[in-house]
Amino acid sequence: MFILRKIFVLSLALFLTFSVFSQINIIDTIDLSYAAPTLVKVNTETNRIYVIHEPPAGRVSVIDGSTNSVINIIEVGDSPYGLGVNTETNRIYVANRYDDNVSVIDGTTNLVIALIDVGVRPMGIAVNSEENLIYVANRYTNNVSVIDGAVDSVITTIEAGNAPFGVGVNPEENRIYVTNYDDACVLVIDGVTNSVIDTIDVGNNPIEVAVNPQENRIYVLNQTGETVSVIDGESNSAVATIGVGTAPCGIDVNPGTNRIYVTNSVHATISVIDGAGDSVVYSESTGLGPYGVAINTENDFIYVSCYIDEKVYVLEDAGAGIEEVLNNPQKLCIKVNPNPFNKNAQLILNIPDESKGKDARFLIYNIVGILVKEIPMGNTTAPRITLSWDGKADSGELLSSGLYLGVLRIGEKEVQKKMIMLK
Repeated sequence: MFILRKIFVLSLALFLTFSVFSQINIIDTIDLSYAAPTLVKVNTETNRIYVIHEPPAGRVSVIDGSTNSVINIIEVGDSPYGLGVNTETNRIYVANRYDDNVSVIDGTTNLVIALIDVGVRPMGIAVNSEENLIYVANRYTNNVSVIDGAVDSVITTIEAGNAPFGVGVNPEENRIYVTNYDDACVLVIDGVTNSVIDTIDVGNNPIEVAVNPQENRIYVLNQTGETVSVIDGESNSAVATIGVGTAPCGIDVNPGTNRIYVTNSVHATISVIDGAGDSVVYSESTGLGPYGVAINTENDFIYVSCYIDEKVYVLEDAGAGIEEVLNNPQKLCIKVNPNPFNKNAQLILNIPDESKGKDARFLIYNIVGILVKEIPMGNTTAPRITLSWDGKADSGELLSSGLYLGVLRIGEKEVQKKMIMLK
């Protein structure tokens, strides 16, 4: 109940400042006024969010995703930029630009346990959790350092064109993608041979890379071009170019919904791209100075760091397609259709194999965390269940317009979904 109240007891004023017709809903805001936040990453296994702060802070904030509160601040090196997370080992890697090294953080103790020397001006970091390998783009020495996470040392260095900047990894294919900021291209590296196997032309000044391993699609954020280049990983060719907002800074992918999220710092918006159609489906306002973006694929929450507001916004994409989410049969999840809704909401529940046969309930809470409706479900054996809610409480009273939280509880597991009712 504490978690429900923390996530759901929101200021009504905050709710009303954003249109109820917005597809991007604010779940919570996290104050980081002690230092402007830039990049953000999520460890989905521990539900921890890591945020780098703008120089000269040299800090990483640790946020507990259950309570959306800062639980620790870790001192790292000079002018940190790149940030990577190994979900298997619970290690966090921070590239310190002016120290030319990488800080290794133990996610259990929140302590820096190692410093690894790399090339000059390390920028982007990407982690292959399956291989326990970390890739660091060194902008001034034009190479990529490959770190073995088991021994915290560089095991090889790969020549990487002109001004390597961002890095992305497809663990399914064991491919690494490195942007060349000055040459407007992406290098494809074979993770087995540690050699460049292809070069792909993209837009001007590519900075960040996001990978959807399920679709084998790579998304490259071109800063001055203000576009996203879409690369087909099978053919190593750019198959689409998508325009976004002014001064884009961050990009991430939700493989479960096949949606891509881009922060536009000048417009103060987030562009939402449909991966199936390679097009922006909508752009929504965020806080001021949106920079980093990261997705928690366990609950589909979107974390956006805003360096002017000095906050991290926790968002939900209410418009994410139902079928894309539910195509993963082993993911416990809820989709509400439509959301916002007027008279009736269809509640589509995905039940993975491990949860079948267990006692299940669907609970609905109001904005102050009071249970207003309970829908008993009994033992669940079907892979997908559809319920309906007419906006009424258990007493039969028609509830008022506003924000509600649906909770699917099966055995000891629980997932939540925010719903907006309009009259």
